[in-house]
Amino acid sequence: MEIYAFGSITRGEIDNFSDVDLLILKDIGEEISNINKDDFSIYTYKRLIELWDEGNPFAWHLFLESKCIFSPDKTPFIQTLPKPNKYVNSKNDLLKFYQLYKDSKESIITNKHSIDFDLSMIFLAIRNFASCFALGYLNKYIFSRDSAIKIGRYSLNTDNEVYESLKKARILATRGVGKVTSDVTLNKIMQELPQIENWFNDLLKKTNE
Repeated sequence: MEIYAFGSITRGEIDNFSDVDLLILKDIGEEISNINKDDFSIYTYKRLIELWDEGNPFAWHLFLESKCIFSPDKTPFIQTLPKPNKYVNSKNDLLKFYQLYKDSKESIITNKHSIDFDLSMIFLAIRNFASCFALGYLNKYIFSRDSAIKIGRYSLNTDNEVYESLKKARILATRGVGKVTSDVTLNKIMQELPQIENWFNDLLKKTNE
């Protein structure tokens, strides 16, 4: 078994709202005990190699940013791997995250029972869409929470207050920290969604050029 850290703590971007992302690598059938499995992403070595072969963004994330914090071997497994293959599934992933955005927007419109969760999903869709676009079409490795505003001329150009409100909703939904979104803030976000939707569509058009 090996344990790795990844994410904001290894990028130097950790803040009061960050969690510590931890990965366990194990053999198929190997039992893991004496840990809280909810605190770890758990993958088999076989599945990790499959991600490498797929050129999956998570594979690139681990290849570039993970740090081994426990290994029984002198050379940790990830350090023995070559670069992941080229990321070729980006178009499908972009469409998947755009659909997540649209589903979350529709949920807000049709019911008021999970506003902050739906806003959290919108932020997640924006973030992951930007990271996948950067990796698949710009050959840039941007896995930051703020990836959508870190991709140069392709960055999301939206009202900063709206962007921060979406991010706060994500932190509230995942960390339980913060205040629920007010009706005034929700109205501002809803007014800005057409601009955000144009960004999704503009970048999807770029993938067809």
